[in-house]
Amino acid sequence: MRFSSVLAIVGATYLRSVYAISGKSYTGWDCCKPGCAWKSNLGKGVTGIPMVCDINNNELANGFNLDSGCKSGGKAYLCDDYSPTPVSDNTTYGFVTMAGNTNCCKCFQITWTSGAARGKTLIAQVVNNFEATDSLKSNDIVILTPGGGSGGNDGGCRSQYGTNWGDSGGGLTKGADCANLPQNLQGGCYWRFNWAKGAINTWNIDYKQISCPSRLTNISGCSA
Repeated sequence: MRFSSVLAIVGATYLRSVYAISGKSYTGWDCCKPGCAWKSNLGKGVTGIPMVCDINNNELANGFNLDSGCKSGGKAYLCDDYSPTPVSDNTTYGFVTMAGNTNCCKCFQITWTSGAARGKTLIAQVVNNFEATDSLKSNDIVILTPGGGSGGNDGGCRSQYGTNWGDSGGGLTKGADCANLPQNLQGGCYWRFNWAKGAINTWNIDYKQISCPSRLTNISGCSA
């Protein structure tokens, strides 16, 4: 083997080790105001504040100042525009939740390495955050997916839609149950079962940070 070829292989391996982060994918949709929409969670270099909606999914110009709909009397909710949108059999655009607040408004290329979606890619922007736990690690990613589970915040969807759907930890387990969601959320719910071909939870992923595409920043209103 030529020396230059060896260098190319070593270089490619080094780049993967530096830039690829491994974790697991999960789903979630608690209808609450996204964590990155609080100004205190936005770091240096962030432009704009993630979009927040009222109870009818109308964008709120002052959403960053309002309490989350998860709280009694709160007026700010997760917008239905944050649902995942497939653009081909192998690529989807969407929004995600990551640990801490250092990744707010950053974008990532996420590729599944196990599960029915193995080899498929999600181009996603971070608009929400969570605290790492024993079951949800700091390198894991929660994809905002209607019917994907409310986690510990079951008050948001009850306030906005009158109910939650499926198990709090993983949400619905079969695509047919997506018909029980409001019509504006059904497409994002069916996405999981029709495009990803399964429940997604605990599937292995590799991901790396990328420049945010306008397709996502035009929805969220922020970039980093």
